Amino acid sequence: MKKRLWSGLRGVFPLLLVLLCAAPYCYVLLRSFWTAEGVTFQYYYDVFLSSPQYLFRFWKSLLLSCCIALGQVLVSVLAGYGFAKHRFPGRRVLQFFLLVMMILPLQVTLVPNYIVLERLNLLNTYYALLLPAIFLPLGAFIMTQGFLAIPKEILEAAELDGCGLFTILLRIALPMNKSGLVCTMLLSFLDSWNMVEQPMTYLKGIEQYPISVALVSVPPGDAAMQLVCCVLVALPPLLLFACFSGDLVEGVALAKGEIK
Repeated sequence: MKKRLWSGLRGVFPLLLVLLCAAPYCYVLLRSFWTAEGVTFQYYYDVFLSSPQYLFRFWKSLLLSCCIALGQVLVSVLAGYGFAKHRFPGRRVLQFFLLVMMILPLQVTLVPNYIVLERLNLLNTYYALLLPAIFLPLGAFIMTQGFLAIPKEILEAAELDGCGLFTILLRIALPMNKSGLVCTMLLSFLDSWNMVEQPMTYLKGIEQYPISVALVSVPPGDAAMQLVCCVLVALPPLLLFACFSGDLVEGVALAKGEIK
């Protein structure tokens, strides 16, 4: 009897946790349809069709996030493969600084980045958001862990067959590290999609803000309009997670290994 009761309680607690986490999202979705007059799709029509400023900011933010994700993947693949499969002087020191930079809060790097961008005359441009985000260290760490899991005998056999460095990387190492690649791309996209402090620090005009910050420009009296915009912002992360959740979990699991 006690075992059955305990097993029932163990099923209740996860259910309560899921309900508590899902409650805000369900409220946003339901409230975006429901008004004082009843159920309506007018606000969805306004945001998706009759108000181009919202969709313009959405597509602009999507393009910016995709560029950041692709740039960070390129840098992370090259850095990760170098750390994992090549021995060179100072490798351990560079890996240590990589880990240190990973644990630094974003607020610590805002001022140094601002000074560098100001001297490069890149403030108030999208390069101010693009360049610092491309070189974040998390992607390099994830790719390093994924490449370390590839047996070196496979790469040595490819070298004996006459494959060059980039042939091995593109045709052997990357396909075998697909989960790390997808994980890096998703995390970099989500990080750039949700950025708030960087646009407010590096950009001056609200018309340049991505949609994650531009939500504040929605008229405060239109609560349903604000919630529809929240649904619009939540669509890309939800779709990406639905498509690549398995690779994301596997990539995060790979990143938990120790650097060798």
